[in-house]
Amino acid sequence: MLRVAKQLREELSMLMLTEMKDPRIRMASVTEVRPSRDLHSAVVKVSALGTDAEREAVMAGLRHAEGFLRSTLGDRLENLKTIPKLHFVLDDSIAYAVRVSSMLRQLDDAPPTPPAVARPPHPSGDTGMTATPAVAWPALSDVAGEVRRIIDSSHHIVCMAHKDADADSLGSALAFAAALRAIGKAPHPVVPDPVPFTLDYLPGFDTLEKAPERIDAIFTFDCATTGRFGEKRSLLESGAHPVVNIDHHVSNTAYGSVNLIQADASATGQVVFRLLRALDLPIPPEAATNLYAALLTDTGGFRHENTTEEALRLGADLVHLGADPAWIALKSYKSRAVSTLRLEALAVATMHSELEGRLVWSAVTRGMLEEAGAAWQETDGVIDVLQSVSTMTVAVLFKELQPELTKISVRTRGDADATDLCTPFGGGGHRRAAGAEVHLPLAVAQERVLQLARDQLRAA
Repeated sequence: MLRVAKQLREELSMLMLTEMKDPRIRMASVTEVRPSRDLHSAVVKVSALGTDAEREAVMAGLRHAEGFLRSTLGDRLENLKTIPKLHFVLDDSIAYAVRVSSMLRQLDDAPPTPPAVARPPHPSGDTGMTATPAVAWPALSDVAGEVRRIIDSSHHIVCMAHKDADADSLGSALAFAAALRAIGKAPHPVVPDPVPFTLDYLPGFDTLEKAPERIDAIFTFDCATTGRFGEKRSLLESGAHPVVNIDHHVSNTAYGSVNLIQADASATGQVVFRLLRALDLPIPPEAATNLYAALLTDTGGFRHENTTEEALRLGADLVHLGADPAWIALKSYKSRAVSTLRLEALAVATMHSELEGRLVWSAVTRGMLEEAGAAWQETDGVIDVLQSVSTMTVAVLFKELQPELTKISVRTRGDADATDLCTPFGGGGHRRAAGAEVHLPLAVAQERVLQLARDQLRAA
């Protein structure tokens, strides 16, 4: 059934882009297909941006075109004897997330929000996870007691980074694990596949586990949605363990039973430091090193706009606690493989510039990886090269992960917001850096994402 749902989603997405004349339909996205058990019908969830009238027009157009779409699907999906009747419904979640992100950006000068407490467990056993973005996050003082209770009542504690982990996510997880180990707990650092070998210099990297046998609680770091935990997602959504969600992304979906989200922090490592201090937990040198790596890399070597006075003071505090700034900088920025440089050269050679240099983009294909002898984890520096263009307002890097899966990374300057470009495709992040994984071929993803980027830049 899952295979059929995947086929229907991919083919419908392609048909909407290539066969539908209405430009509003071409910019809409199929977010989910749910076939009935007998395959006689299927619910098709569609995300469309714009006004309520424009979105309803998209849905009306799709319903009108159902016969054409089913007929074309029948020609393309020869493995299906019968094409299910298509019931198109509007998926409001992405449009809602866009509105919430816009609201949050307007709250910078608003008075502090009233205290909120961690949600109690539901009588059914549900851990309180939800996919709805929160507008007012609980303060650290409001959740610290519940976090302490979870730590005190647990021994085997999973510290989980997100898929394709960066130094902020993995460094935060390893730092928290080191603090737990120092008080006699049994932490289990976990990262979904693929293991980020480029971060093997982080203290505790050699303690990473695939599948812990015993779990009492789960702490996650630097991840806005459960979808970014790859094959580990089921651990979070099973409801079998309390989940403490620690992050600094404004787009976080509050999937934890306890959510510590601090959007003012320069890095999740900074949130972890605040939590360790609030709980009076030790910060051994290996934890300080991981937190410094998290802070250094998420501020771009203390060069990005999120480099605040508090971030710089935290860097000094972490050095005092045992972090070696020169060594961490060397490992983070000056220890790249020859294959990495070759890959960057290929990507830069195919770079495109549009709208008087305001839109800069490139792609990394699987063929480029093979030619350079590189791995996907070596693509992270390409976007940094693109955003160094002086005229750039929006930089986009496309990565051809699979024939039907493309990852996008976005960086912005000025009034442009990276989340405005990524949220419509199910992604998220920050104003200056965001990303998404699009279940479309590279060429199709490029057309959709770039068209939206052009529209946004022209409207600015």
